[in-house]
Amino acid sequence: MMTHLIEYARWYNDYAEAEWVVGQADGLEKFRDIHTSPDYIAALIQYENGVRGIIECGAGAPDVPEVKAWWRKCRIGAQGTEGFAEVLTGGCGSGGGWRAVTKNGVMSGNGGMDYDHDMQPYVEEIAEWLDDSARVHPCNGDRALKGFEVMVAACRSVVQRGKTVLPLDQGESELTALEGSLAHGPDEYALNGLRKSLSAL
Repeated sequence: MMTHLIEYARWYNDYAEAEWVVGQADGLEKFRDIHTSPDYIAALIQYENGVRGIIECGAGAPDVPEVKAWWRKCRIGAQGTEGFAEVLTGGCGSGGGWRAVTKNGVMSGNGGMDYDHDMQPYVEEIAEWLDDSARVHPCNGDRALKGFEVMVAACRSVVQRGKTVLPLDQGESELTALEGSLAHGPDEYALNGLRKSLSAL
């Protein structure tokens, strides 16, 4: 889920570059899941254009009571100088929709993902890219890698207990490091890493 939320945040923010990330995580149960992750993770993302992104995923994230199905409980929003707007991503009939408060008043509406209707623009963009290589698809590998780097930076920040500056340099497996840090505590995990490095000398 986190990679999707990061991609939406980057899209809403005109793909401005992220400068740094601070992360926090908790829980080991989902490390045994096919979607390996902590039970909860949060990231503060500072973008070069001054926008601050806040992303929370998992058991500790705020509830979205309007959405019934637990796997669709997702809220994505933006707050500006004159109001806010957000979408609730539950499917049709399960609490999905949107709402906003702007200088023009309060607005809201129902809605949800409708694959028969909503997938057409995505497919059309792929076809346009295949017909003309200059029309690169907005969800391309380079952009996906930038979003993945933000997520990895959040994991690294948890382990190193501090701000992680982008772009990243080469590091160890962030999920392995994160699991070890959550299981044994950051100080013991760092000490074990130091022991391994010294024994290699």
